[in-house]
Amino acid sequence: RIALRPDEAPNTAWNFRELVAGGFYRGVIFHRIVPQTRDGIPFVIQGGDPSGSGEGGAGYWLPLEPSGLPHDFGVVSMARADDPDSAGTQFFICLSREGTARLDGQYTAFAEIVFGVGTIFAMADVELVDVARGRPAVPPVIVQASLLPAPPRTPRTGRPDRRVTPQSVDVERKPKRVPR
Repeated sequence: RIALRPDEAPNTAWNFRELVAGGFYRGVIFHRIVPQTRDGIPFVIQGGDPSGSGEGGAGYWLPLEPSGLPHDFGVVSMARADDPDSAGTQFFICLSREGTARLDGQYTAFAEIVFGVGTIFAMADVELVDVARGRPAVPPVIVQASLLPAPPRTPRTGRPDRRVTPQSVDVERKPKRVPR
C-alpha cells in the first residue's frame, strides 16, 4: 500500500493518482531490480514501464518537482532518463537510506509505502538473469492498482498510516539468492 504525499510533490502525486485511476499500471512489471549497489548497500526496485524494457512510458514528461521527502526505505520516487524533466510513469521504491540518499534533490520523491515490507523484500530477492542491468528472471507484476481514501489527518500528529521501515514491523529477511 502506497500513501501519496501531495504535500511534498503535488503534481507528481496527481499524475500517479491519475495513472492508477485510469488502469495504466495494471499488468505492468517491475523491470529493474537492484537489490544492492557494488558496495553491498540496498538500492531500488523499479517499475511503471508498460513496455517492460525500461524505455517506455505514457508519451509525456513531467518536470522535476522539488520534494523534501528524503529517499529512504519505502519511499517511492519517479524514475527518469538523463534529462531531469523526463519522468512520466516509471517509479522506483527505495531499499535503504544509505543506498539512495544521493538521489535527494535529483529525483522526485512523491509517496511512501505504508504496508507491505515483506512484499518489498520479496521483490528485491527475485532471481536476476542480468545482474548488471537488474533484469529479473521472473519479473514481479502489478496485478492491479487501485485508489483508496486516505485516513483522516490529525493536526500535529499527521496520518495514522505512516511509512513503514524494516524496524517498525517484525520482518525476517531471507538471504539473497545467487544469480545463475
